[in-house]
Amino acid sequence: MHYVGLLAIFVALYFVCAELERACSAIAHRYRIPESIAGATLLAVSSSSPEFFTAFLGAVFFGSFEIGLMAILWSAIFNITVIPGLSAVVAPGPLKVYPTVLLRDSVAYLAVALLLIALMGDGMLTRNDALVLLGAYFLYVYVLFLMLGAGEEVEPLVLPNWRVAAGLLGGIAAVGVLCHYMVEFGLAIAASWAIPVGLISALVFAPGTSVPDLLLSLIAARKGAGSASISNAFGSNSFDLTVCLAAPILVVGDVSFEFSGRALYSVWMLIGTVVLSMLFVRTGYELTRREGWVLLALFVVLAAAICVLPESAGHLQAE
Repeated sequence: MHYVGLLAIFVALYFVCAELERACSAIAHRYRIPESIAGATLLAVSSSSPEFFTAFLGAVFFGSFEIGLMAILWSAIFNITVIPGLSAVVAPGPLKVYPTVLLRDSVAYLAVALLLIALMGDGMLTRNDALVLLGAYFLYVYVLFLMLGAGEEVEPLVLPNWRVAAGLLGGIAAVGVLCHYMVEFGLAIAASWAIPVGLISALVFAPGTSVPDLLLSLIAARKGAGSASISNAFGSNSFDLTVCLAAPILVVGDVSFEFSGRALYSVWMLIGTVVLSMLFVRTGYELTRREGWVLLALFVVLAAAICVLPESAGHLQAE
């Protein structure tokens, strides 16, 4: 029953987040926000709402910071490998990206990842660390608007005000409820099979919460909008590693954990995938179908590796 429930939740998350994305797209069109900026801010926020609620509910209601940490790290790995990789495979031709988009989003995301490593190095994330992460994201958004899109245009989408309000408020509420049951069902499955919480978060919660990111990016790639596809992946990751991790800490207080085992390996895997994807896309500022297959294979290898690596003894200790 829990397996069917999880599958239904992942399908429902796509439709709910799609409506949330339409509402955010309408706002972007109304205020004439360029394509890549909208992808890295409004669309990233809408598509990352499952990661936000997974981290928040995991820490606040289920007493496990590891749930959100591993889900966010592996959602980021999924976003950097599977999303660009599959987008390149389904695109009508090589996935072209504006150089400014690559430079801005990938470098900013790499900086955020390195900042997170520095903050996690002492085995604790404090409320002050959370404020630093939030400051880093707002700085990123500020830089986006300073650069202002390099001549890109957002795809026109006009919705009535009631539809925008319903999509935003109803979508956010629905994502919260769905993520609560996703974590509940996933933990029940983990307990029945004696699967570590970190592993179920990495290989079930992370891909499941990334379904909206994946499908939104595939739609953009099929239309040849490479910048939107790549920007949404990097932009949503920056939101995940900053806002989604900071929010539960601000509520529950300082969190201590053992930064070792699967958690440590996952962070370095994430850094490696970011660097590799940057190297691929820099080849003529496009991602070819062959490079896309390499990124997909890389995710499979990393997922297999995390299953055999030693488990971290992460725990939640809020002050």
